[in-house]
Amino acid sequence: MRGMFWNSRGLGDLAKHKHIADCVKDHALDFMAITEAGKRDFPTRDLDHFSCGFDYEWHVLPPTGRSGGILLGINSTYLQLLSTSKGEYHIKFHLRNKSDNFIWSLVAIYGAAQEEFKSAFLKELVNTCRDNPHPMLIGGDFNILRYQQEKNNDRFDTRWPFLFNAVIDSLDLREITMSGRQYTWANNRSVPTFEKLDRVLVTTDWEYKYPLASVRALERIEALSDHAPLLTDFGQPIPSSNRHQFKFELGWFTREGFQELVKKVWARQPRGNTPIQRWNNRIRALRRFLRGWAKHTAGIYKKEKLRLSTLIDSLDKIAEVRPLSAVEIEQKSNLNEQIARLLREEEIKWYQRCKADSLVQGDDNTKYFQMLANGRHRKKRIFALDQEEGRIEGDVPLRTFITKYYKELFGPSAESNFQLDESITHDIPQVTEAENEFLTCPLSEEEIRTAVFQMEHNKAPGPDGFPAEFYQCFWDVIKADLVQLFNQLHAEDLDISRLNFGEIILLPKMKEASRIQQYRPICLLNVSFKIFTKVATNRLNGVADHVVKPTQTTFMQGRNILDGVVVLHETVHELHWKNLNGVILKIDFEKAYDKVKWPFLLQTLRMKGFSQKWCRWVESFVSGGSVAIKVNDDVGNYFQTRKGLRQGDPASPILFNIVADMLATLVERAKLDGQISGVIPHLVEDGLSILQYADDTILFMDHDLDKARNLKLLLCAFEELSGLKINFHKSELFCFGDAAESAPEYAEIFGCQLGQFPIRYLGIPIHYRRLTIAEWKHVEERLEKRLASWKAKLLSYGGRLILINSVLSNMVLYMLSFFHLPKGVLQRLDYFRSRFFWQCDNETKKYRLARWSVLCRPKSQGGLGIQDLEIKNIALLSMWVYKLLTENGVWQEIIRNKYVGSNAISQIHWKPGDSHFWSGVMKAKEFFFQFGTFLVRDGAQVRFWEDTWLGNTPLMVQYPSLYRIVRHKFVTIKQVLGQENPDISFRRDLLGTRLTAWNELLTRLEDIQLSDEPDTFRWNLHQNGKFSVKSMYDAMVHCDVPVDNRKLWKLKIPLRVKIFLWFLNRGVILTRDNLARRNWHGSKTCVFCQHDESIKHLFFECKFARAVWAIVQVASNLYPPRSARNMFGNWLRGIDKQFSAHILVGAAALCWAMWLTRNDVVFNNKCVSSPMQVIHVCTRWLRTWSILQRPEDRDLFMMASTRLERTAREVFYPHGWRCDLRIGSTAP
Repeated sequence: MRGMFWNSRGLGDLAKHKHIADCVKDHALDFMAITEAGKRDFPTRDLDHFSCGFDYEWHVLPPTGRSGGILLGINSTYLQLLSTSKGEYHIKFHLRNKSDNFIWSLVAIYGAAQEEFKSAFLKELVNTCRDNPHPMLIGGDFNILRYQQEKNNDRFDTRWPFLFNAVIDSLDLREITMSGRQYTWANNRSVPTFEKLDRVLVTTDWEYKYPLASVRALERIEALSDHAPLLTDFGQPIPSSNRHQFKFELGWFTREGFQELVKKVWARQPRGNTPIQRWNNRIRALRRFLRGWAKHTAGIYKKEKLRLSTLIDSLDKIAEVRPLSAVEIEQKSNLNEQIARLLREEEIKWYQRCKADSLVQGDDNTKYFQMLANGRHRKKRIFALDQEEGRIEGDVPLRTFITKYYKELFGPSAESNFQLDESITHDIPQVTEAENEFLTCPLSEEEIRTAVFQMEHNKAPGPDGFPAEFYQCFWDVIKADLVQLFNQLHAEDLDISRLNFGEIILLPKMKEASRIQQYRPICLLNVSFKIFTKVATNRLNGVADHVVKPTQTTFMQGRNILDGVVVLHETVHELHWKNLNGVILKIDFEKAYDKVKWPFLLQTLRMKGFSQKWCRWVESFVSGGSVAIKVNDDVGNYFQTRKGLRQGDPASPILFNIVADMLATLVERAKLDGQISGVIPHLVEDGLSILQYADDTILFMDHDLDKARNLKLLLCAFEELSGLKINFHKSELFCFGDAAESAPEYAEIFGCQLGQFPIRYLGIPIHYRRLTIAEWKHVEERLEKRLASWKAKLLSYGGRLILINSVLSNMVLYMLSFFHLPKGVLQRLDYFRSRFFWQCDNETKKYRLARWSVLCRPKSQGGLGIQDLEIKNIALLSMWVYKLLTENGVWQEIIRNKYVGSNAISQIHWKPGDSHFWSGVMKAKEFFFQFGTFLVRDGAQVRFWEDTWLGNTPLMVQYPSLYRIVRHKFVTIKQVLGQENPDISFRRDLLGTRLTAWNELLTRLEDIQLSDEPDTFRWNLHQNGKFSVKSMYDAMVHCDVPVDNRKLWKLKIPLRVKIFLWFLNRGVILTRDNLARRNWHGSKTCVFCQHDESIKHLFFECKFARAVWAIVQVASNLYPPRSARNMFGNWLRGIDKQFSAHILVGAAALCWAMWLTRNDVVFNNKCVSSPMQVIHVCTRWLRTWSILQRPEDRDLFMMASTRLERTAREVFYPHGWRCDLRIGSTAP
């Protein structure tokens, strides 16, 4: 099914009539929404023309006031119009699909273009969507931007985007990502403004029905309209020749007997004369078996789930009229365990497909994972490419073109006359003989195992379909065969090309990618092959640190991605603020990994001293591989690669570093020969010339046009040598000092454009001044998108808690690791996180049950462990202080020469003109030194009074009376004790207690002996004395709150239930007394009795609750808890620790069951007349949670559930508690 939204800017032109008819016909549209139609009515002949022969039904919203009107039509052959409604800014159709009877709503929007009417438009949008009972598709011209990047200039007002996004979140809407182009509207000025005003929004239940729906902006024809039409495709699955490609499902691990099944198949004697033949035959046999097994069990899931539910339901009906027999009780227990396992398998399946970072054990987040997987699928789908050959559409033409493109890209390298002289290696770091022996020594089983278990989970497998989890789970089964392969590799008798297969998938580098060059090819290699390159990479990492120059910071142990950012940031700041001459060239390599010449790689390895055997191993890894292109889930034919390093191979990053390091060598040689010169020689010895992070390369040079030509020649020579191609037209140039006057000449020499600040390098905006609030906007927007309301709707509290912290680690923390966070930005980020966490269905959406500051406390101190951004920011910036104290490198050299000089770091303070980065580090420094001590050697880096070095606190704290009157407070130990007598003078005479304190201090100083070695710093929060961000964060976030929630958080139950218990323990669960405190007006009466409802009453004092707890007392001989605090306090004092944990899980299940039962009565009008119903809900959860317990404890939970049910029957049935109404039935 397809539809279109288009702002036609009126329909008085016959050319527009024809364009609409062509769109309806060419795209086979099932609906057409035309905004700003501009007419009150349309003649029948015009509507027939629009319909292009199809049976269309049209409705018009006439233009009123400043509204341009809407024309909306549907194809009645496929859609039945149930009802319509109209407003000033919309038409809404309630529709039924004739093919499957699915009922949904289609809303065509034309938002107010004038500022004074936008508020009324947003109010109408809310009212239109809020009470709509059906899934909705909403599209059209909203006339409001959402984010700053939806406009091509800086004239961006945040007011309406903020309100628009708030409306979208409050309605749980999700925007379908648009492809085809970035903007949908443009004006006709000489320098046009582009904006994205048109969009398509959907509700989550609509997207659940159409998970593959997509939106594509078509060509904008200026002669017809200034808006681009939006083609909406509902995305029914497209038949594919290899749709049933084998893929190992992680959910299979949970199936009973599955592991024994795999072991049995693997143990069969394979054919083959060599280990590689036997390995491939075993993999093929297992894949063939599992494919058949999976096909046989396909569809069984739903049938089995229905069967189990029916059997459990029938047993529940029996239990309400007579006691279950022992056999029936056992049967019910087994049925509950089976259905819990099926639900878990479904959640794991969608978790695997969406590639989420974490799976919340026991929380039901299946629908969230499914929606995430659908979004990933849409993002990867390619609908069309705009190339020099023209527009390419359709799966077959796309696959043909893309395969041809990559065959040429990975084809043989062109011949070159440039060669490096391998005899000149004096300036190239060399691998030692011992290191070569280490690299090529026999490979042990433990080494192979380490590589296997280092592989990340939930990553896409290669063509054979087996992920890393398979190798980890069945390591003991497969290890003997794998070790044989490695033995063959060491003997150089392994044809590893028989494992070297991969599928290339294309990931867009940017939104609205429309050219093949805008996609990143990721090669999904067989895990069996990646194990070999992973082992080789582990060995290579052991020697790479001194083989690759320190200017390269990527994928190198001990080097931080942000090290290079510090160098660039401080260099830009120094050049600008001191008005120094300099030129910075930010190079853009075109598909760098894919163009590396293998001969150059091997030559580089030889010149660095790698042995011939190691070079042969590397050659076997990178060459001889076969790949196929996967386009829209369809895999093309395999072909062999002739050059390039495949992205997805564990060895590729470090091998690329070795290749790129030769550019640094050539630059250094040219600098030594006087052909080029670097910048800031007063901060870096010989000047700074190059900075590298993989293929992100920055070149620095002094102002000299002739030397710039030399550098351009050097870069061209490197292109010929390595095969890498520099996109000079995409590279950027930044000129400082006198060089700024010659900027056009530099741009002409390099053929590149002049860049604008801030420079975006490795995701960090680099500027010579402080970043403005507007420049932080992209961080806020990214977090807001990641914490969209639709995700909150599909996630439990536990899922939301995990997502809040996980998205923080992936994006915001990156910026917080470099800059100090402005207060306004902090407040906005906390607003988005708070809004996301409290987002929920029903009435709880508007209530926040605890202050945000409480939620940000650690769990051990009464909070939920949400990261406190302000404290996290300080802890992250403190890392730089520690590295400055303890490490040496390029950025440390710059910082010491620029800010520290001969002073101690602890003596340095922020001053006007310091860089944005350094000002943040200085703020963190004041906190950092509180948690560390100096081991005094020469005393040059330690402040005498203010640092901790003599005792556990600074001397200023130990001797405050002396510190107040000392003349020089900021002196170092070396300045004080560097002479025979302490060099300290005071502003007043020392009398009384001051004299006593001074004499005591002198006595202690007599034992201090200075040496020539530098002082060392010890981090007191770690036993090893080394700094960690976590330790500092924990120390700073610590508060003296006497709360002990350790018992709660250690329980093996779903996280959402732990959070429920946390609310319960704090007394904030929304019982009716708590609702009344929040100005809720309604009955305060308990649903089970006539008393006022409170937490203590509902869970512990109500006659209904007392009856339930009485069953627990009879079954376990335990007195019921008096309150929630008593339950997690001293209720189980004296009971074995492990047994008490099991009891608390049971108590948690009981409280959870009572709360769910109460909510069923309140919100779903269900009737509950017997405590037996709560007992059944409780035991169902206990059985479900048993899978989270230790294997040896699972039977205990099953038996406890059975005993609880039996005891309840024995107590209730003789006393008339039998219930005639079904659990969950509606009250009369």
